[in-house]
Amino acid sequence: MLDYKIIDAKKLKILFIIICSLQIFYLFDSRSNFKIEIFKNAFSKNAGIIYALSPSVVESGEILIKTKILNFDLSNELKKDTYFYQRSIEFNYPIRIKKDSNFIIYSINESILNTCIILETGKYIKLVKC
Repeated sequence: MLDYKIIDAKKLKILFIIICSLQIFYLFDSRSNFKIEIFKNAFSKNAGIIYALSPSVVESGEILIKTKILNFDLSNELKKDTYFYQRSIEFNYPIRIKKDSNFIIYSINESILNTCIILETGKYIKLVKC
């Protein structure tokens, strides 16, 4: 009878470890916003950007790289948005913000000057040359 109780205790420990492991995976998956795609692609270029930045900031980088611009400025409305202003400076480096740049990024809802030409339009922003 003594061996039977030892076997039950071992099975109970294994069951406890399995339940704890499943609970940890559940917490990672549903509560902590852990994304397995980020972990799988950790060493690929721009992995996890869509989870870390707003889509408008990511789009600004894509447009600036596509048009091969070396410097840009933001509209007054976008400069007031401190999140977009800071993230666009950091994310788009080495492309720099320059106050007297001819290339200005506007929000898609903003109106532009009559003297400006729209170079590229995205879902959230537009690049304009003035």
